Amino acid sequence: MSDQGYEVAVVGAGMGGLATAGLLARAGRSVILVDRAQRPGGVSQGLDVEGHRFNVGATLLMGFYAGGPLDLLCQRLGISLPVEECDPIFQVALPNHRISLRTHPEAWWREIRREIPEDLRGWQALWAEVDALAAERELAMKTLPPLPPEGWRDRLRVWRVTRLGDRSLVPARNNGILKRALRTSFRATMIRRGLGEVSQRVLEAALWYILVRDPDECSTLEAAVALHEARRGVVAIPGGAATLAQAVAEKFQKDGGQLRIGARVDHFLLESGGIRGLVMEGGEVIRARSVVANVPPSVLAESLLPPPRSWWRRRHTMEGPWYPIQRVQAMVLVVPDVLMPSEISGHCFVVRDPNVSATGENMVFVRADPAQHGQQDADMVRRLTVGRFLAARSWDLEDAVKGALLEAVDQVIPGVDSAMALHRLLAPSALEETWGRPSAAARYEADPQHWLGKRGFPHHLGWPGLSAVGEWTYPGRMVSNVVEGAMWVADLISESL
Repeated sequence: MSDQGYEVAVVGAGMGGLATAGLLARAGRSVILVDRAQRPGGVSQGLDVEGHRFNVGATLLMGFYAGGPLDLLCQRLGISLPVEECDPIFQVALPNHRISLRTHPEAWWREIRREIPEDLRGWQALWAEVDALAAERELAMKTLPPLPPEGWRDRLRVWRVTRLGDRSLVPARNNGILKRALRTSFRATMIRRGLGEVSQRVLEAALWYILVRDPDECSTLEAAVALHEARRGVVAIPGGAATLAQAVAEKFQKDGGQLRIGARVDHFLLESGGIRGLVMEGGEVIRARSVVANVPPSVLAESLLPPPRSWWRRRHTMEGPWYPIQRVQAMVLVVPDVLMPSEISGHCFVVRDPNVSATGENMVFVRADPAQHGQQDADMVRRLTVGRFLAARSWDLEDAVKGALLEAVDQVIPGVDSAMALHRLLAPSALEETWGRPSAAARYEADPQHWLGKRGFPHHLGWPGLSAVGEWTYPGRMVSNVVEGAMWVADLISESL
């Protein structure tokens, strides 16, 4: 097939690729977006099981507050979606405690006073620290490049603010607050604030779901950024994140972008020391002045990138390791709506043993899709996605996995085992096919750096003409971070063409 030419070629139609391609097409650039899956969305899509549609993957939609990344994306693309604020943001269920965390801290204090009154002052002090860190970070961000920083000048600017402080930005008494927060684990901060075991379990569960990281791994600033972003609002959209992805895909095509699904890239086209396009399976060449990769890190590093030709080139391309260290075990359920407790939020984190860290097998998430009150069925039902993030290993026995997940659900929805109308364990192969992530990976082994509370590698990979967005630069489960990075990359490319 003869060569085709575009200004930009984007590989991977997850939210990072969709946002990048959509913004570039909106700016009048000729763009092609290709994905090996049969529909766009990546992890932001639904799954059909026996006539029921379930939201799986990226379901925690933050960043729709005024001026937030998802709000700005919709504004720039001219998209309007029926969003509904979720309050509580999420609920944490322990054997003897139920704590719902809401958008306003005052509502949190009522929960803490009722459930663990001895920790109330510690929670208030901790949240005052979170607010202070968020404010200092926002001041710093106004004079810093988008993160992760690009090049030595950007790195020097980050170092100047985080290590030395800047009296023009930060009051003298607060110089070094970001530096201290970056070098202190969130676990140490919780203990310093006097939080007991129950309080620690609550915050552990939230961080494990949002970042797939525990408080010993998270710096205080990293945890503060994630928790502060969550408190600024989580929304529900009919159809979930898949609705957002579909809306961006449709707008991209309406603005003249070319979307090709079911199209697999074999490798990047390397010419004159730079990436100049794509070589598809079968030999088709798609030429482009700029290429953007939004694919799982393992696929990018091990399959698409040209082999490093020298030590100098190797320095500029992060090589991993990129094997999965955490993966998802999940199942879907359909239960009668009348069985759902009224206090259950859209996201409930079940901690099975209060004496053990709320990570791995000890934290099961229960994601409840909004009730569909317009459906024709005489009996109203709710669709649940239930799962956990486990260390990558051989697949457990199916009955053992089902039993563990149903036992956790029964902790918040008593009698679910006998009342559910449908239940299906999702095999790793099914999740891999749906998401495009090898081994249903939720987290890869790598050593990304701290950049003011966001972890990741630079958008530029050391090859002229190539940028990366998505999980490469913002590991974790925050779609808003991915979109924020995609907007920056799109603007940079548009200005350079």
